Amino acid sequence: MQSTPSTELTDDQIDQLEDFIDSIDGAMGLEEIDGFFCALISGPSVVMPGEYLPYVFGENLPDIGPGTQASEMLGLLFRQWNHIADTLLRDEVYFPLLFEYDGGKCKGNDWADGYMLGVSLRYESWAELMEDEENGGLMVPVMALHFERHEDPEMRPEPPILDDRREDIIAHMIAAILGVYRYFAPDRQREVRQPIQRQLPKIEIGR
Repeated sequence: MQSTPSTELTDDQIDQLEDFIDSIDGAMGLEEIDGFFCALISGPSVVMPGEYLPYVFGENLPDIGPGTQASEMLGLLFRQWNHIADTLLRDEVYFPLLFEYDGGKCKGNDWADGYMLGVSLRYESWAELMEDEENGGLMVPVMALHFERHEDPEMRPEPPILDDRREDIIAHMIAAILGVYRYFAPDRQREVRQPIQRQLPKIEIGR
C-alpha cells in the first residue's frame, strides 16, 4: 500500500514562508498564524479561507495569481493547515511552531495570541468550553500566555511567568490542543451533517 505523503513543512519551507510573511506589512507572524490555524481547526464550526485569510495578511492581501510567489507561499500555508488537521484527526498530539528567543527559550505568547484570535471569531461557541467546569481548564495555559502581555496590568497572570513555569505552561498548552479538538468534535460532526453542503476544515491544494 502506498503511504500518504507528509504535509509537514520542511525547515527550508518554514524559513521561506516566514521570510515571505515578514515582508508583508500588517501580516501575522508565522508562529501567530500557527496558533490561529490550530484554534480554527479545533473549534466548533468551520471557518472558510475567505473569512480567515484577511486576518492572516491584514490589509495587504498579496496577488495570489498562478505562478506568483504569493501563490506558492499560500500553498505552503495551506499545507501547514492540512498538517495540523491531519495530526489532530489521527488523534495525535500536535507540536506547534514555537520559535526560540532570548537564549534559546520559547515564549509562546505569539502562538497564544493567534489561538485566541481564532477563538474570537466564534467566541460565543467557545464560551461553552470556557464555562465548562470539567473541561474549561484546557483553556487556562493558552489564556495565561495570551494575557501575559495585556496592556492592562490587572489582566496579566499572577505571579509573573518565569522560565521554569513558562516551560510547564507551554507543555500543558500543547497537550490541551488535542483536548480542545476532541471536545468540539461533536459540534463539527453535527455541522457536517447539515443538509447545506459545507467544506470540511481541510484545504485541498491544487497544482
